[in-house]
Amino acid sequence: MMIKSWIFIIICYFSSIFDVFAQDLKIDDIKAIINDEIILNSDVDNVFMMMKKNNQTFMIPFRTNVLKEKILDNLIVETLILQQANRMNIVITKKQIDDVMQNIALQQNISIKELKKNLMINGYHNYINYLNNIEKLLKIKIVENYELHKRVHVSDQEINFLFKKIINKNEKLKRINLSYIFLPFSKNRLHIINNKKMLLEKIINNLKQGVRIEESYPEYKKNNKIAFVKKNFWIRFIDLQKNFSQPLNIVKLNQILDPILGKDGFYIFKINDIVNNKENIRTDFYVQHCLIKPSLILSDLEVKDIIFSIYNNIQSGVYSFDYAVKNFSHDVNSSNRQGNLGWVSKNFFKNYENIELLKKNKISKPIQSNIGWHIIKLLKIRQVDEYYSVTKRKAYNLILKQKIFLEKQRWIEDLKKFSYIKIIGF
Repeated sequence: MMIKSWIFIIICYFSSIFDVFAQDLKIDDIKAIINDEIILNSDVDNVFMMMKKNNQTFMIPFRTNVLKEKILDNLIVETLILQQANRMNIVITKKQIDDVMQNIALQQNISIKELKKNLMINGYHNYINYLNNIEKLLKIKIVENYELHKRVHVSDQEINFLFKKIINKNEKLKRINLSYIFLPFSKNRLHIINNKKMLLEKIINNLKQGVRIEESYPEYKKNNKIAFVKKNFWIRFIDLQKNFSQPLNIVKLNQILDPILGKDGFYIFKINDIVNNKENIRTDFYVQHCLIKPSLILSDLEVKDIIFSIYNNIQSGVYSFDYAVKNFSHDVNSSNRQGNLGWVSKNFFKNYENIELLKKNKISKPIQSNIGWHIIKLLKIRQVDEYYSVTKRKAYNLILKQKIFLEKQRWIEDLKKFSYIKIIGF
């Protein structure tokens, strides 16, 4: 009887403890089932709390439940992508994780050791979670890049179409300072057109030879009814074009446009200035080089002595530049191509600002760079308008960004369509 009483007391005691624990602890509900994995309520709450923690002035623009639904949807997408990563047997190495950690440390202006110390302050478990999250994000990025690379293609036709639209838009925004000669029609319009062809040609030839606009038609200058001049006034390109059915091709300063036929006569325009003219000319150089670089067995001073010895031997005719490249250059990639570097910009020669003064087919004195010492031989020079190449890259990037966004949505919809997903409401 005594034993039964003790058993009864122990049962009651533990029952009361379990009852208290049941009141204090909430059950971690399942919020979603994705194929053979689940997302818990705590997973959603952890992301929600992290968002608040990372931004102390965190303001919720809508109801908490709506925000948590969006968090849940993001977690579902991440789970689907990670499942695909597992099917593809994607493995993230320790070096890849360390590289990400190194970049994070650089962004925070701290050492990798300090970053790890800061993470460990919150506990070893949080540090491991941090590394696991980096691994997950890397897997997601790899799968995304793989899928989108298959799906996204930008054609030359698409690039050129948008490129022309951007150029035309920028052209319309230009403001132009111009001078012009206006030759009005008389009553006999056809007769005037025929008679003024010679005059128009003469005026244009005078302007192209540098004659001032008001002096380009001296025999007609006294009669304002025959010709009229307006000098140095500003107008928007779009407003100027409205006055003519013929397209105006204004591209550079001091340009003399061919005669433009207006409704009342002929116009000859001279372009004095262009505002918002995006023309940006870059000079490129086609070069060869002979490179000697330091190593475990060659000090910087020894490398300098070698390159100057090669230079002096070339200059004195002991051997040719091509011979030096083939037999002495440390640039394995270019030595088999006579040291050919192809077209390079002036920025390539950071320590040689006088590259433009170097004559064609002549060699430079030895130049030091971050990788060693060079002797440069200049072959050709060309002018490149960077505006058009930059604008074309801009057109490509705009199309690519839009296509990536659209294809990513389609890809995610495909993932959801072919997966088992059950969401349990909030």
